[in-house]
Amino acid sequence: MKRFKLKNLIFVSTLSLFVIPELIFADILKIAPPIINLVSKDLGNDELWYIGGTASIPKADIVIFLQNNASKETFSFVAKADEQGEWFYAHNDFLKEGQYKSWAQLKIGDSVSPPGPEVSFKIIGSAFRIGKARLSYETVYAAVAIILFLAIIGGLAFFIYHLRFYHRKNSRLRKELFEAEREVRSGFDLLRKDIKEELTNFSKLKQNRNLNVKERQREEKLLSDLDFVENHILKEMGDIEPAI
Repeated sequence: MKRFKLKNLIFVSTLSLFVIPELIFADILKIAPPIINLVSKDLGNDELWYIGGTASIPKADIVIFLQNNASKETFSFVAKADEQGEWFYAHNDFLKEGQYKSWAQLKIGDSVSPPGPEVSFKIIGSAFRIGKARLSYETVYAAVAIILFLAIIGGLAFFIYHLRFYHRKNSRLRKELFEAEREVRSGFDLLRKDIKEELTNFSKLKQNRNLNVKERQREEKLLSDLDFVENHILKEMGDIEPAI
């Protein structure tokens, strides 16, 4: 009987080593919530939110609460304190734009500490959403800059191509005009030569006799044609040649 009481006493003493400290910790937790000393503030909606701090009990569970001030929607997450009582949590998704607040409680067993001090932060719009894809403003600006750069390059290429095409066409046109002008000049030179030869024949004929009416009319017509060729046509062609 004494041996049975002794065994019970040993069992109760051993059990108290585990139960009593937990009760003591539960009392401590009531006045020692976790402290937040690390929180990301003024993040862009393309950045992950994180929070961290210290706890009075190592390896305790840290229950983190996150609330949207506008919608009052509240989320909770659990982090684990390390041997030094330090804890850290990083959210695994991007938050929507808006004002938020967060706080934490320490949990050990079924006992939970009072809520710790709240921290507030803001998520600012720094990215566009296209379905599930997220594009930061920097990415959008870079894309717009690249598009503008490509547009400028395309415009320059278009301009250079058509400028070269214009120069080739203009060069070919100048060449053809020059050849046409040379042929026309050559033709009028032959015509002037023929007119002068015929006028020379009339001059020789006048030395022997008087010209009849038709011959005089022919001579006057040749003189008029020669004057037109020399003083009008060839002069205009001389003016066109420098422009070509």
